[in-house]
Amino acid sequence: MNWKNLFTPVRDMNAAEAKAYMAGRGSKEYQLLDVRQPKEYEAGHLAGAKLIPIRELPDRLNELERDKPLLVYCAVGGRSAAAAQLLSGKEFAEVYNLSGGIKAWEGRQATGPETAGLELFTGEMEYGDAAALAYAMEAGLQRFYRQLEAQAADQEQGRLYGQLAHFEEKHKARLVEEYGKHHNGATIPEQESEVMEGGQRVAEFFERAKGLLRTPRDILELAMALETQALDLYSRMAQKSEAAATRDFFLAMADEEKQHLGYLAKELERLL
Repeated sequence: MNWKNLFTPVRDMNAAEAKAYMAGRGSKEYQLLDVRQPKEYEAGHLAGAKLIPIRELPDRLNELERDKPLLVYCAVGGRSAAAAQLLSGKEFAEVYNLSGGIKAWEGRQATGPETAGLELFTGEMEYGDAAALAYAMEAGLQRFYRQLEAQAADQEQGRLYGQLAHFEEKHKARLVEEYGKHHNGATIPEQESEVMEGGQRVAEFFERAKGLLRTPRDILELAMALETQALDLYSRMAQKSEAAATRDFFLAMADEEKQHLGYLAKELERLL
């Protein structure tokens, strides 16, 4: 690291400002960079963040876009401040440091290593195949909710599971349309998906979750956790995509998950 860059001024954002900044923009309009160590990232990270440990950053600058705003964070803000100063000194146009780091972040976090779920995807995947993959994961999540609906303890729980499953039906319909644009109007073949949004396997996750969901709040909390994981996975797929159209598709899917999270947050607030 060139330590002269540490004297380059950078702009700070606190957690509330960062949330407002990201909420007001599409995923395509900014970059989110985590400069902690892989184990820290795995324990909890902001959905959609790219992991580049600060020690590796000088050698990996080409993985970032210089003309797109960049929000950098670490645990409490020290490493990210140094990273932001380095980036500002390397002609990155707009760099922000998350003051207080992820420990000051009160929103939801994704978990797992940066490779989680990527076994489903190759960077060379074409747009139409990406739509088919997203459809399969949406269908998997819908099947998960339908299974929970069938075993709901009461009418209110059943209604909520049904509502969550219906959201996935809307997503599937849009993906069928996208797929048809690139396959001469063909429809995505219906098949039982073993994997759902976020990369979890339906049967395994159902067995783990079914005994823990006792109240509508539990259900909404789980739904928000699943949407956060899905937002994170779509963002990481976009980072890995070699084709611009596929990258933009996954970023658009990430934005849909952000919107769904906003709806679920309002539902949870109404419930509380």
